Amino acid sequence: MYNRLLLSLLSCILFTTSSLTFANTNKLAGTKLTFERYQITVPFKISLPVIVQDVLINEQYPADELIVIGEDEQKQTWLAVYVLHEKTNSFIMLDKLKLADKYFAFDVSENQQGLYFLSKNEVVSLKYNSDINELDAAKSGLYLQHNQSVNSIFLLNQSNFISKQDFIQDVNNDGFDDIILPDFEQTNLWLKLDNSLSYFHQSLPINTRVELRRGGVYFDPITIFFADFNLDQRQDIAWISKGNINYFSQIDDGKFSLSQEKLALAESIHGLDWWQIRESDGQNRDQSDLTHRFVEQIKDTNGDGIVDVIVRYTQSSGVLDRVNDYEFYMGLTNNKGQLEFAKTPSTVIQAEGTLTGLKIIDVNDDGKLEVLLSSFELSISNIIGALMSGGIDQNVLLFALNDKDVFSSDAIISKEVELSFSLSSGKSGQPIVLLSDVNGDNLQDLILSSGEDELKIFLGKNNSKLFNRRASKHEISLPKDGALFEHYDINHDGKEDFIMRYGRLDDESMANKITILMVK
Repeated sequence: MYNRLLLSLLSCILFTTSSLTFANTNKLAGTKLTFERYQITVPFKISLPVIVQDVLINEQYPADELIVIGEDEQKQTWLAVYVLHEKTNSFIMLDKLKLADKYFAFDVSENQQGLYFLSKNEVVSLKYNSDINELDAAKSGLYLQHNQSVNSIFLLNQSNFISKQDFIQDVNNDGFDDIILPDFEQTNLWLKLDNSLSYFHQSLPINTRVELRRGGVYFDPITIFFADFNLDQRQDIAWISKGNINYFSQIDDGKFSLSQEKLALAESIHGLDWWQIRESDGQNRDQSDLTHRFVEQIKDTNGDGIVDVIVRYTQSSGVLDRVNDYEFYMGLTNNKGQLEFAKTPSTVIQAEGTLTGLKIIDVNDDGKLEVLLSSFELSISNIIGALMSGGIDQNVLLFALNDKDVFSSDAIISKEVELSFSLSSGKSGQPIVLLSDVNGDNLQDLILSSGEDELKIFLGKNNSKLFNRRASKHEISLPKDGALFEHYDINHDGKEDFIMRYGRLDDESMANKITILMVK
């Protein structure tokens, strides 16, 4: 019984309509943060993140709309759009739409201007038409517009839920939404070239990952990366194999070469995480003596215009003795003007405990990216303490590059939050750890939860400290799962707003509620 409880706890830890105004009581550097709060009650249980998008064409209101998706008591999936009405200063429902169970995935375009749904053989997008004559045969209100017939490994005729999948991407970086889907022995692209009405189809020889498990064969999409790998100022498509970046170059017309090229990495670097690799007996790798390097991200971190490879290095001598470091292999040009990477990391981020939640973002608008991480200790004493308190301490750490493009050994910011969990439901909560420009000064602010009813905001500063030492504190009932707390500039005033929905860890009465905090 104790072993089962311990394993459940480890799983939780490891894989883890009124308007009112309230103000901050602390004045920081002459800035007083105030928010206007809105609450929306929707006619169904919310099951997906709130999507912020410009749905209306020729809209009367300056703010974007909120798209809410969920399920009613009859298990029917609904989509509803809410608009901020200026005269009443409240969010009102614009329209709602039933979603057929053939749609099992959704995605949002990079510019937030398109919401797409995926079925077994079709991609559709959400549209709204309000200017309809009674004699006009066009659709009115919300409707789904056919975009493209597709084929992929997702052979689902229907599903009882919708999940987020990455199938919409500006693949060639030309400003138009493209479709990318894994197939069994290739990757399918549908490219929107020159804003044409139709898509151009192209297949690249990037195979799906196939795994033999007891009782069957499983197919999983392989991780795809988009970056300029041949230094021609065009975005290419890549995948990682052991010790190599394999990429297909973009050619002149926005399409891609079918000839695969390679960039060498250290031989110990993988494109699969350690738990995705099976031993010869079909079991997962032994954690008692484990070292593994996995490509987490590929992006330009030091602002030199050349992409870098960010690798998570895992070293484990048991379930309770694991270290994750982050290694940065900075991109270089050789004497032939070609991109290459060293076999050893250019700089490494290390900290006590297990590092998770990697976020890479330019905090102070200097062209170089900072790294935000969370760290927690796993030990028998911590687990016993967590069993008694229902939470475990977690450190939030921020690291920055120095003038030599090296991360210092110590974090420049260190704050403490709490990771909570419920043994009765088997669900773990997450603290709110967020970087967002709240006051519109082009500097990122650090937002942290403090318990279940307080939000702390450390305003950004344009100096080496990066943030104010004292926090702006706000009392508000927060979702116990920090992943349900999101940010977006809804009214386009340059200040990012907060959107909260509520989940299984929260009171059941909040399942159909959305709280919006808009910065004044």
